[in-house]
Order: sequence, then C-alpha cells, then structure tokens
Amino acid sequence: MDHINMALTGDRLFIPSLDGIRAVSIGLVFVGHAGFGHIVPGGFGVTIFFFLSGYLITTLLCREWDQHGRIALGAFYLRRVIRLAPALLITLAAACALNFAGLVGGTIDPATVLSQLLFFWNYYSLYIDGSQAIDGLGILWSLSVEEHFYLIWPALFILFGRKSIGLVHIVWLIAAILVWRFVRHFGFGDSEWVIYILTDTRFDSLLFGCLLALLQQGTTAERLFPRKWQLLYIVAAVLVLLLSFVIRDGAFRSTLRYSVQGLALMPLFHYAVTRGSAPGFNLLNLKFVRRIGQWSYTMYLCHFVIIHTLVFNGVAQFGDLSLVLWAGVLTLAFSSAVYYLVEKPLQPLRRKLTGHQEIRG
Repeated sequence: MDHINMALTGDRLFIPSLDGIRAVSIGLVFVGHAGFGHIVPGGFGVTIFFFLSGYLITTLLCREWDQHGRIALGAFYLRRVIRLAPALLITLAAACALNFAGLVGGTIDPATVLSQLLFFWNYYSLYIDGSQAIDGLGILWSLSVEEHFYLIWPALFILFGRKSIGLVHIVWLIAAILVWRFVRHFGFGDSEWVIYILTDTRFDSLLFGCLLALLQQGTTAERLFPRKWQLLYIVAAVLVLLLSFVIRDGAFRSTLRYSVQGLALMPLFHYAVTRGSAPGFNLLNLKFVRRIGQWSYTMYLCHFVIIHTLVFNGVAQFGDLSLVLWAGVLTLAFSSAVYYLVEKPLQPLRRKLTGHQEIRG
C-alpha cells in the first residue's frame, strides 16, 4: 500500500482515481436510465459503486485499527449519517414537491418514504409494497444495500479484530454468497431483478472491494498484479467484463455475473489507484472528471427523478439524445448546488465531530 501512503497529507488520505471512478460509474448509470440500457450497462455502474464502497470503507477501517488499535463505531456511523443524509433528504423533499405539483408521476406514500429514508427499501419494495414510490426513486434500493454493509462490516472488525478479518474468510464469504444466489435462482425461483437488488445476494459486490483493500495492506496486491503484467491484466479484465455484458442467459446473470465482474474489477481498480498517472488511468484524474465524481452521490439520487420529470412533461422521451442533454444539465446543476451549499460546508463539521481521516481521490 506504499503508493497510497505516500499520498497521505493532513487529515485526508488521497488515493488517485477514486473520484474519476465515481464519475465513470454515474455516467454508466445515467445513460442506462435515459433509455440506452440496451447499449450501456447501467447496472454495472452500480456494481462499481458497490466495489468502491467496500474498498474505501475497508481501507479506512484498516488504517484506523492500525493507528489506534480499535474502531470508533459511533464516529464511523456519525460520519455516514452526515455524509448520506443531507443530500438524501433534499432529494426526497424535491421529489415530493414535484409529485405534489403534478410534475412527476408516482405516489407520495409515508411508509415508502420511510423505507427509503431508513434504508430498507430494497426488501420493502419486494416483500411489502413497491408500487407506491415516486417515479425515479426506485433506485434507492442500492443505498439500502450499502447501508446494510456499513452496519455489518465495521461490526465484524470490532467483533473479531483487525488481524482476524483475513483474506480467506472474505473469499469463503464471497463463495457462500455465490452459492446462495444459485439457491435463490434455481431453488426458490427468484427472478433476475430480485437477486439484483437484495443485500443478501449482492453483498459480495462490496466484499470484492474489501478483498482488494486487504490485499493492498501489504505487498500481496503488488505480487498478484505486478507492473510488468499490467497491460495483460487490463486487456483480460476488459474482455471478461465485455463477455459478462453480452451473455444474456438469465441463470448466468442471476448467479455468476456478479462474481465474474467483481474478479475483473480487482486488477482494473488496483492499477487505477496505484498507477493513476499511466495512460488511460490519467483521464480519471482530470479536474472536471474528478469534479463530477465529487458530485456523483447526489447525481445518483436525483438523476432518475429528473429523467422521469422530463418524460412526464413531454420534454423528451426515453432513448432520445435530447433527454440525455436536458437531464444531464439539470442533474449537474442540482448536484453542484447541493454539493457547494450543503455537502461541502458540512465536511469540516464531519471531521470535527468524528476526528478521523477521510479519503479523497
């Protein structure tokens, strides 16, 4: 992890390419939701977000444990609340206002909104009632998956201790979740959508990021992904990902797809954060790309509501390039306003209240 440690300055840990990876992820999701999902793998953008979250949280937890010999769980959760809640509350309020004004379809249902606020929308939408949401807010299922991870993963560090969270344990857990997907698909007959959005079937997408973070704590990652094999690994990983996109078999997409993509992301992500100045990866660190990455959380929250609002009012239709243009401009405007007026002013407060480092990229 030498390349990352060298970038430690002040109270922030700078890891190259992270914001650029966020920008790529939100770009995939946005274009896919605009009606081009048959061309652009929007769902893969969510998988990248999951991988990134697992990687970041594990990197921070390992660093905190190594420095202090413990994990301040209260401070960790407080950071998460201050980071996630403001933009989520603003987006939900804006969506409700649009719906109340008759500008976007769907329903304002208190129970649904509560499930989205408290991060159990993925299970609520499947097993209780998923028909009462405001159009465009269905995507909040992914926040439920991530929040469940935030609740479980730090607790494991405290329960077992840093040294007991070994690579073998994560590999076994990843394998167990893969087996569980087979059980749910072939045994219970669960659909591709059900497996796509539930925490118990998607948790491994975050664990692959955790695995890479642990590999980078020593020299294992450098031995597995040496610089001399960088081009070979990148080409192979890209080919594997392309193959995972074109295979349309339902059984593959419900079971092996996420495991294959997680494995392929590991070398790509490793080289992106350790060779950030290399050709190709340096594009992830361009200023405007990093800026989009910094806005990506709010962009994810609001973009689909904006898309549905434009379609609902006849401004554009799904699959129109004009929809990409209009929705893109409005999404960037809303997200930048939330970032500069709300999120950025809260960053010093988050560091002051928790007294812990943050990662920027």
